[in-house]
Amino acid sequence: MKNNFMSVPSWLIFLFLVNVLFLSSCATPPLKIQSDFIPAESLRLAQVVTIGTRSDIVQAKPIYDAIIANGINDAEIADGSVVIARIYCCGGITQSASSEVVTARMLYVPKGIDVVLGDIVEVKSGNPSTSGNSGKLNMVTRVVQKADQNDGHCWWDPKNDKLWLRILYCDWMPNEGWIKQGGLYPAWHKPAILNRSGN
Repeated sequence: MKNNFMSVPSWLIFLFLVNVLFLSSCATPPLKIQSDFIPAESLRLAQVVTIGTRSDIVQAKPIYDAIIANGINDAEIADGSVVIARIYCCGGITQSASSEVVTARMLYVPKGIDVVLGDIVEVKSGNPSTSGNSGKLNMVTRVVQKADQNDGHCWWDPKNDKLWLRILYCDWMPNEGWIKQGGLYPAWHKPAILNRSGN
């Protein structure tokens, strides 16, 4: 699977990580670790492009506070507990203004789930905090395709490297109740009601 985003020099990825963790999270918009473009608690896919260290997470106080508010102990926060993942592929007029960078989401990775750069993961979409409600995190539920799995069942769709706005699709989605969302933020997702019922 082609990973243009991950061909960017590591120091640029680090700057992007700092940008997302600090600048996006200190403003009034919803935290990128609690927001998405699909209904809350739906399942979606994303591809891991940056892995945060414990130090990154702890220093990004709004992110750290959101994690703690969700009942996760400080002792559980380690290298790799938060990742940045792209939901669109690939490229744009400039790298920093491309859809894959601007719409990237932060995800919490629970203990016991090991992810590496390039993995395609299933994510349970979170929701922003409100008064009296701490909200929910975007949470990785499983790895659906490893980074080095070139003959997998998932791909960026449509299969045209010249397009800038492609979405993740797996051939098993329709049979498992996933639906395609159109509009400004297209996505394949599994609605929360189906997710809860296990269908």
